[in-house]
Amino acid sequence: MRKRISERVSEAWGIPKDVIMNIPRLTISGDKEIYIENHKGILQYTDTEIRISTPMGIVHICGKSLLLERIRLEDILISGTFERIEYEI
Repeated sequence: MRKRISERVSEAWGIPKDVIMNIPRLTISGDKEIYIENHKGILQYTDTEIRISTPMGIVHICGKSLLLERIRLEDILISGTFERIEYEI
């Protein structure tokens, strides 16, 4: 399988692929906190459902008492009680 130039550069230089290829990175801490890097914006936001656009698709989070704790150009921090996290392509 042929690799993209960015994948080869990532491997050769030891740089994480998400940095070079603009791939979203989700860091989930139990069922209470999600940190999303490399997003493209918020599509939907309620206290039970959040949809975030990323370069690779949409991250769909369902739960209770969902709250956007921090929103910056490069990352988002979400808290609440998560029941389901889905990835929509």
